[in-house]
Amino acid sequence: MVKWKIIKGGITAPEGFEANGISCGIKKGGKLDLALIYSQIPALTAGLFTASRFPANHIILDRKRINKYKEAQAIIINSGNANCAVGKKGLEDAQRITAKLAEELNIKSQFVLIASTGIIGKRLPRKKIERAIPLLVANRGKDKAELASQAIMTTDKKPKEIAVELNISKKKIKIGAMAKGSGMIAPHLATMLCFITTDLNIKLSLLKRALREAVGVSFNRISVDGEMSTNDTLIIMANGLAGNKRIENQRSKEFFIFQEALKFVCQHLSREIVYDGEGATKFITLRIKGAENKYGAERIARRIASSPLFKSAIYGENPNWGRVIASCGASGVNFNPEKLAIRFAEKFVFKNGKPMENASRQLKKILENRDVEIEIDLNLGKEEYFLWTTDLSEEYIRINAGYE
Repeated sequence: MVKWKIIKGGITAPEGFEANGISCGIKKGGKLDLALIYSQIPALTAGLFTASRFPANHIILDRKRINKYKEAQAIIINSGNANCAVGKKGLEDAQRITAKLAEELNIKSQFVLIASTGIIGKRLPRKKIERAIPLLVANRGKDKAELASQAIMTTDKKPKEIAVELNISKKKIKIGAMAKGSGMIAPHLATMLCFITTDLNIKLSLLKRALREAVGVSFNRISVDGEMSTNDTLIIMANGLAGNKRIENQRSKEFFIFQEALKFVCQHLSREIVYDGEGATKFITLRIKGAENKYGAERIARRIASSPLFKSAIYGENPNWGRVIASCGASGVNFNPEKLAIRFAEKFVFKNGKPMENASRQLKKILENRDVEIEIDLNLGKEEYFLWTTDLSEEYIRINAGYE
């Protein structure tokens, strides 16, 4: 049984990491909008980014540096401006901001990454950011993790952070993380920014493998509104300061322990994003089972999760399970309707090709809960898939109608 414990400290819990969050004037009213993550030494770094063919400028820069140098020592993050769709000047702004931060930290600019989130189509207020960098750097510390997590928020109602401690090779290993995300949430990569730090000593190829596997069962399993962002970014840094013997074998017990802890961290943050979904009042778990293959199970889950009719019905606590049937049928996946079974919590509403008696009355009570689990059994095979999603409310429309 893999064991770890949740600890305080967020992104700075691991050895050698510091952070900060301040206001540089991108957002109105003095709201925090600029964050820093800093490692005392260069850390092995891996990243995953949006699948959008229109990536934000920070992604272009970060991909190039991570692929070439394999290490990073600092990340600067701004909220309130996406630095996307502003032409070549956007990339130049990102380069100059990272150069300024490198100068202030007295490190190489190639080891500085940047991330942005916010409005698309407006150029970054570069001079405001550059003027704020000396203060951002001077006041960094181990106790500033929460400020950093607040500074990366956009429509989020609350910051999202976690840290865990585990034992590997008789050494205490820590993983810290923070994320932002509330709207434009859809695989892949679940529209968000996420940053993970660890003091583990591990081979880079295994760090990448662990990250991909963790994301596959977390951030790529959530959908709030089916909309993909231009700015999706997930970066993990491992500086090795815990002093454990380097993990070099993917079949080792040590790698397994780290992998499971990283999955836990990523799933915790992904669930927090869904719970904080724009206008969301329900946390919906969709479970597809009995599929012939994972592709078919995933396709059905995503079709249901992206249906405004289904999501509106859940918001209204309307026991219209026919909308689940409709989405299954529209998914393009082959199945036998006579074998299909649908269950809300413990109550079957459809089985053996026909509805169950008195299902609607009991279903109404089930839908009054904050957490709703829906299972669709195709009864064709052994493959399964799960997805976390939300309902769709008037509040979502209000938030996005006025977002600027």
